[in-house]
Amino acid sequence: MANQYLLLAFGCIITAVLIGGCSGASSTPDPVIRTVPPTEAYALIHEMGQRPEFVIIDVRRPDEFAAGHIPGAVNIDSATFPEYITGLDPGGVYVVYCQRGGRSAGVCTMMQEAGFGEVYEIEGGISAWKVAGLPVTGE
Repeated sequence: MANQYLLLAFGCIITAVLIGGCSGASSTPDPVIRTVPPTEAYALIHEMGQRPEFVIIDVRRPDEFAAGHIPGAVNIDSATFPEYITGLDPGGVYVVYCQRGGRSAGVCTMMQEAGFGEVYEIEGGISAWKVAGLPVTGE
């Protein structure tokens, strides 16, 4: 009788280990989609430097972009962003901003839904970036 309980317990343990191994964490990391203050975004930009997988995206209108933007940023207007999202690498690292945070929040949501893994939105947009005294080009 004790052998039957031992075999039953052993069988339950093996089953639990097998089920746990099959349903455990996936090999892909959880996405990082978050809003960061301008100083943290600046540090990230400085740290990532010229890595090819790193992109700064200004989602304002072209005229707003021309009036001043973060050095190294590319302009993809939020109104046309859905047309361009498929051309972006979901495995890249992105910093996204607009004027104050409204348009960039929508773009970040689109990117998250499309499976992008690492996207940082600048809290308060370029307005907060300028208030923090961080560099702007094209003014």
